[in-house]
Amino acid sequence: AYDLTNDFSVIAEKAFAGEDALKKTSVEVGKPLKVMLFQKAKDIEDGFSIVGKPCACEYKYDGFRLQIHKKADKVWLYTRRLENVTKQFPDVVSVIKEHVKADNFILDAEVIGFDQKTGKWLPFQQISHRIKRKYGIAEMVKEIPVIVNVFDAVMIDGKILIDLPFSERRKLIERIVDEKKDKIGVAKQIITNSNDEVKRFYEEALSLGNEGIMMKNLNTPYKPGSRVGYGVKLKPVMETLDLVIVGAEWGEGKRANWLSSFILACRDADGNLLTIGKMGTGIKEKSEEGVSFEHLTNLLKPHIIEEKGREVKIKPAVVVEVSYEEIQKSPTYSSGFALRFPRFVRIREDKSVEEISTIDDVKKLFAEQR
Repeated sequence: AYDLTNDFSVIAEKAFAGEDALKKTSVEVGKPLKVMLFQKAKDIEDGFSIVGKPCACEYKYDGFRLQIHKKADKVWLYTRRLENVTKQFPDVVSVIKEHVKADNFILDAEVIGFDQKTGKWLPFQQISHRIKRKYGIAEMVKEIPVIVNVFDAVMIDGKILIDLPFSERRKLIERIVDEKKDKIGVAKQIITNSNDEVKRFYEEALSLGNEGIMMKNLNTPYKPGSRVGYGVKLKPVMETLDLVIVGAEWGEGKRANWLSSFILACRDADGNLLTIGKMGTGIKEKSEEGVSFEHLTNLLKPHIIEEKGREVKIKPAVVVEVSYEEIQKSPTYSSGFALRFPRFVRIREDKSVEEISTIDDVKKLFAEQR
């Protein structure tokens, strides 16, 4: 029930009224619900074994998840973490009003940025600046235009669709979305039972700058807030980890005013944080080159809870995506593992500490690399 409403007060009220009231909990336009999540597949064969044949394959865009609500003339936009970002994306609001032919709906989409000069899609890190922006929004709309890729629907014109099979939901999306180049479209999709076709589609997706592809069961419902095997993500074998920064060290020399070495942690099943390594590469000296030491320092400063010499203890709040060369066993860190050559990939502003990689994820990756 909570996954459908994301409101404890509503659930408490219904629970007090009895089990029948809880069972009648439903989705409501203007109130975000938890999005359906997808597990990872090792390879194409593994993907087919989970979702079945034939399946739908779609681009996994390198953008951010957006839940789009519309009722009459009012539009609400919510991130994966259910933050209201309607004000930050007036361009998306206009596109939705103009190019989605339904009076009220809840759609699931991925939004990507693109470079107007080259026509190429931009990596997530650049579009992420728009999510947090509270001022200069009109300038950001011009500087980083976005494309909305709709891939699922929860409700259309008052009809709740979560129990419909995915293939039916997809047809409804295609019916209401009036595709417009560089503005809005339905996620690129093929339906196939061929490993070779999936491989070609996967390589095409990567060549265009996507993260990979999704493989989806055609006959399953929409399950808010769950990784239930209705779809899988297929990304390059070099798996990254989403980790939280729990400590750091002040730099020396030209980095004396910046934090320059960051202690990373994963979590266990109970939510306890376990350290797994120290990251210092992948972060830039100059802000125009990407996420800089200065930017990361400014982001972390409000969360510093203790300082001893150059070492600082940081309240877990900032989640980062990290690549690495190898996972090794190590007594140095509380997880029992250490990342060899961990490298910063990007800040995951769309992820909470509760959503970081688990120690079970680490153990699985450790076993797979051997």
